Amino acid sequence: MAPAALRALNSQQLRSAGLSFRKIEYAQGLANAICSGGLDIDSLASLNDEAAIDTLIQLRGFGRWSAEIYVMFSLGRQDIFPADDLALQVALGRLKGLEGRPTVRQSRQLTQYWAPWRSVAALFLWHYYGASTKARPVPK
Repeated sequence: MAPAALRALNSQQLRSAGLSFRKIEYAQGLANAICSGGLDIDSLASLNDEAAIDTLIQLRGFGRWSAEIYVMFSLGRQDIFPADDLALQVALGRLKGLEGRPTVRQSRQLTQYWAPWRSVAALFLWHYYGASTKARPVPK
């Protein structure tokens, strides 16, 4: 949906589409930032990975995970590992034979050697998580 079209919808219309009030606030904030020129979404493609992520996390409601997912999928970047992702942590822990899931910091350390293909590794780990979770419950 185009930002201007999103701005034209009221909260009840967005709620009926399944968005929470918090997500509505964030989505409208993103649409407003784009329409006002506060965020030049097209310029993100010309930024390096960290600069694009840093730009996105300045928006209310956008944390590092959201920004990394956007950069990975929408900008098609090959070296992004969304270490805050619970499924990736679980799968990485299983792959590495750890007792539990690694922390965000540990996940980043364990995957640094996979550069410049960490996005590919993340895709494989999500698949591995999906297949392995059917056989084993998720550790706490």
